[in-house]
Amino acid sequence: MAVQAQDTGLKEDHSQALNKTWHPFGQDEDHAEAQEHAQKGDSQEKGDGKKNPISALVSGFKKLNPHHHKDGKDKQDGHEDNGAGNEKKAGGSHRLSNLIHLHSEVKRDLSDPVLYPELEKDAILRRDNTLSPEEKAFIDARKKLIVSSGALKKFLRLPEEEDVHPDDVPVIALGGSGGGYRACLGFLAYIEEMQQQTDEKTLGGMWDLIMYSAGVSGSCWTLGGLYTFASMQASFLLDHFACSSQHHPLSMSAIDAVARSANGIYFQLAPILQKLKIGHLHPGPLDLYGTLVTSHIFFSPLALSEPPKPLSTEPDEGEEAAQGKKGVSGPSLRREWFQFSRCFKRAGLQTGQNPLPLLTAVRHERPWKDWHSAEEPFKNTSNHDADEHSDPHAWWQWFEFSPIEFGSDELEGWIPTWSFGRRFEKGTSTQKLPERSLSLVLGICTSAPAGPLAAWLATLYRNLPKGAFGTRIRNAADHWVEEHPDKAERLQSHHPVHAMNEANPFFGAETKEGRGQGFENSPRIHLVDAGMSNNLPTYSFFRPGRDVDIMLLGDFSSDVQSGAALERIADFGRTKGLDIQERVKLEPLSEWPQEEDKDGKKKNKTLSADEIAERFKGRYARILDAKSIPDEDRTEEEGPTHVDDDGIRYNKRHQPQATNGATLIYLPLLPNKCQPDYDPSTASFSSSYNLVWSEEEVNIIRKTSRADINEGVDEIRKVVQDVYNAKKAARLSKQS
Repeated sequence: MAVQAQDTGLKEDHSQALNKTWHPFGQDEDHAEAQEHAQKGDSQEKGDGKKNPISALVSGFKKLNPHHHKDGKDKQDGHEDNGAGNEKKAGGSHRLSNLIHLHSEVKRDLSDPVLYPELEKDAILRRDNTLSPEEKAFIDARKKLIVSSGALKKFLRLPEEEDVHPDDVPVIALGGSGGGYRACLGFLAYIEEMQQQTDEKTLGGMWDLIMYSAGVSGSCWTLGGLYTFASMQASFLLDHFACSSQHHPLSMSAIDAVARSANGIYFQLAPILQKLKIGHLHPGPLDLYGTLVTSHIFFSPLALSEPPKPLSTEPDEGEEAAQGKKGVSGPSLRREWFQFSRCFKRAGLQTGQNPLPLLTAVRHERPWKDWHSAEEPFKNTSNHDADEHSDPHAWWQWFEFSPIEFGSDELEGWIPTWSFGRRFEKGTSTQKLPERSLSLVLGICTSAPAGPLAAWLATLYRNLPKGAFGTRIRNAADHWVEEHPDKAERLQSHHPVHAMNEANPFFGAETKEGRGQGFENSPRIHLVDAGMSNNLPTYSFFRPGRDVDIMLLGDFSSDVQSGAALERIADFGRTKGLDIQERVKLEPLSEWPQEEDKDGKKKNKTLSADEIAERFKGRYARILDAKSIPDEDRTEEEGPTHVDDDGIRYNKRHQPQATNGATLIYLPLLPNKCQPDYDPSTASFSSSYNLVWSEEEVNIIRKTSRADINEGVDEIRKVVQDVYNAKKAARLSKQS
């Protein structure tokens, strides 16, 4: 297939503006299915031909909410006024049946400890930055398995007589960037290649050496699917996307397919209804976005209706209820796929069978923001006038979801993942709820629409018309920002689209000077896509105690050929007290060769396989060294550091500084000689904003991604060998 290279004009990824619709990647002109259906409606909708499925879902949802009954009373289970009397008979459709039972199912979820054992547990906010006992046990088990399985020995081709010690095993982390489906599929293809059998010419066998796998935005979809319904099989998941990605997740056909499946309405609406029933949180459009997109991604097409068997052979709570009911044929969603904490058991993490997955999100810290609660307004507290609240500069605080814990090392607090969404006061949960649906968690981690105004303005600025008019507007904007830097900072930090409302687990907890900026007074927390801060999950890898030696950073952004990512990595490193330098500096890429089309207009020239290989030689795996910055070399802006009671060094924003250096291997998705006519950054179907991919297009990015990562096999193997040798030498030296 000849792939046309064309510039979409959108540089990306999550720091950029959005389209007119509220979902994160807008609508590509070539894939306007959702818009067509929204205009035409759905002729298959039963009961009300004027309603399309999304309207019907929301309408049915309101009818099932007791607060929306005409008489204002909550009906008994099985006798709700669901509006069915005013509709035509639905012919026994699954949708009508599920709408009728949705309310009672949510009530059961809120009270059934068999389905949700966490309903019998209280949760505590842990205010320190040590690793949890479960994570420490996982690290120990993973290292022992790497040794006993011979995975490291095979990958490094060590002599048979070599005795590998667990302390010598390099701690390796694999990260994926944002970039919509391009990132989701590209990251998945990297993992697929690493899951192949060990081969000295490829990265097969590398997955068995990975300790952590983390994603930003689109890469979170990869991990969300891989650790749940795909049962750790990347090949299965890529085949799944090849079959299911022909429809936009928010198109009428995609929504309708899930809604008509067994208990499909439950997975689309129950997490939102649950939020309404517990009362203190107000669902918004991004909650619906999360449930609709995730339920579509997890919904198996008919060709793949039998998901792979889970790794764990032990029976799990609620598996019978997960299908909705026994004997259902055809594709359907399962309850256990939406319980992220259960991955610790189901993916065999307690015995070190797979890497620990990390989903990332960020909170926009604006020091001037007047966080407050009704009971304890921020403006009346003693620290409101402290120096940190006069800082006009906003920044992003990183959070992570693992199957074990949710929290932030900058705010120095962690809660069990199954307790996220509960109300907390003074460090203890005040209610018992089932675990928050993974669909809402993934909605948070991919919520680019909730970014600040700066993201919207950046694209408007970049796409102003050329010529005198556009230049005049740019100059005026630049002049105003220069004259009013503090006002510009605050204006650009405003969020036009509201992030999801979630309960703040830090509410009412102990405060500490310089930590949190009074955030303990806010009853709610608002998290958004981590791509707003840095499009790679390096922050989580540098968390104190993890001591990651090697970071493999898959970058699927649209600007990977510009060199901007390496600058972002270096700038971001300084927030963690690190000087990050490329080991071998390469000259910036020259402009892409141009040629004229039949109309005499300039366009990118199609390069041959040999020209592609020469142009990107040495750029598929670029090695960077991260070293700690001594206090005397820190800039005035970075400020001094201090060591807290826990022995961890912090900067003035209370961001833990890295305790050790590391080797970073930057792995961008670039054109490859295997498909010289495909440029992932410019092909129209490969845009970050496109969520509709044909089977052929999925296989195109799959082929290029796998070829790309194998281009760096020699460099990666050498880095692993060097780290192993250094750790072994240090251990033997210490022993002697």
